[in-house]
Amino acid sequence: MSVIHLLQADLELTGPASVAAPETVSIGSALLPSLPLSRDAWGNPHLPGSALAGGLRAHAHPDRRRALFGDPGQDDGGPSHTRAVASTIRVLGTRLTLPDTGGTRRIRHHTAIDPHRAAAAASTLHSRELLPPHTRLAFWLRIDTDAAGSPLVPEVVDLLRTWRPRIGGGRTTGLGRAELVEVRHRVIDLTTPEGLRHWLTQGGPGLVDEHAVLIHDRSRTTGTPPDEPLLFDPAPRFALADSLHIGAGHTLERSGKSTDIAQVLRDHEGTPLVPGSTWKGVLRSRVAFILRSTGAATVCGPETGAATGGCGACEVCRAFGWSGGAGGAGDALGARGQLVFTDSPLADARVRVRHHAPLDRVFGGARDGLLHSEEVVEDGRLTLHIRLTAGHRNGSEPSPVIRACLVLALIDLAEGRIGLGRGTTRGNGTLTATEPTAAWLAAQRDAAAHTLRTTVASRGLPGDAAPHAGPGSPEESGHQEVTA
Repeated sequence: MSVIHLLQADLELTGPASVAAPETVSIGSALLPSLPLSRDAWGNPHLPGSALAGGLRAHAHPDRRRALFGDPGQDDGGPSHTRAVASTIRVLGTRLTLPDTGGTRRIRHHTAIDPHRAAAAASTLHSRELLPPHTRLAFWLRIDTDAAGSPLVPEVVDLLRTWRPRIGGGRTTGLGRAELVEVRHRVIDLTTPEGLRHWLTQGGPGLVDEHAVLIHDRSRTTGTPPDEPLLFDPAPRFALADSLHIGAGHTLERSGKSTDIAQVLRDHEGTPLVPGSTWKGVLRSRVAFILRSTGAATVCGPETGAATGGCGACEVCRAFGWSGGAGGAGDALGARGQLVFTDSPLADARVRVRHHAPLDRVFGGARDGLLHSEEVVEDGRLTLHIRLTAGHRNGSEPSPVIRACLVLALIDLAEGRIGLGRGTTRGNGTLTATEPTAAWLAAQRDAAAHTLRTTVASRGLPGDAAPHAGPGSPEESGHQEVTA
């Protein structure tokens, strides 16, 4: 191997990303996020090269993964015995460059909702520290060949061009989305004096110098790799019917001083948004409720004794994923779901402050010292994007009964039976569908109800499946206050 090919690839985050390092959290660090960013020895955000190598390997064709990225082998002594093979492609290192618009300390808080009490489950509150959008990530690949014109390099370049990088955790809630910006190629021929001199006198990123050839440029290409396909195309669109509060986990600052006003969640540009985790929590809850109430499928829940993170075997866990835990089936660490829920910024939103005070039950007046305030969003419009996880091991699409339940859950959302965020029982979080979405939901209602009835009949259960629960059902507000 006398010729060294160095590829420098630059990625750009199109949304926030979470590259967590929970092992860095020490005892007594209650003020730090439970999932802080991975950092290097100097305290700068860092992404390990193994994360990119794994993503590229998953993107490669299964028949080429062993040749390009090696194989750890299996030493079981049986007929499937294979020897370990080293990776042909080496990931030399990575470098993160933050945008000039702001720092990295953006925290999102998450909690699970107890399906029995319809309130936050105990000991489930956690937080993620996020990288901001437009963060640049450079990484370097090395390929050794016998000749400068090896066909291996064009194959790797084509692999990069068709790659849709997804970095870090929280991918099914829209985190970690990135695009390839450019790729530079530097050939170092060790059989020539110039190549040997460059190899011996330079090091690190300096090896890819001005003699590198730009072989991919996002600004010069006619298209980008296709995104994950939408489950519902066109994506459903909604408008706020009243107000919305999805908390950011901290209070508003005015004139440099902290106030007691609970702030709504905003993106890195200051626009209020509904995070993908809220969409996922509300719709998962409603889908599970529809399946339980109609008998179309057996799903995990408090009555089945499943762990908070899910059972890992039911229809809902396969579609939405599960986080593992005691009592789960299959992988002990959980599994990623088939569906991806991205953030939904609120267009044309107005934010105002509302004040609240509980009443004294004896005297009938406001109780002293309990006045509290919160920001709410009014008059906003938003779009719900539900995408399919590419290359999922359980199939690329959820089952027809899950799709039917999602349609019915969106109908419940559009008709005000369920809401988003905090305070859904006192006028917050109600949405209405726009005219095209309302017409589409009306056209889909009968087909979805028929799918449920057919599923119930196939299970040999008595009666017809109701399309969805009506107002006043026991779980009507069971999962509505899912906050970021």
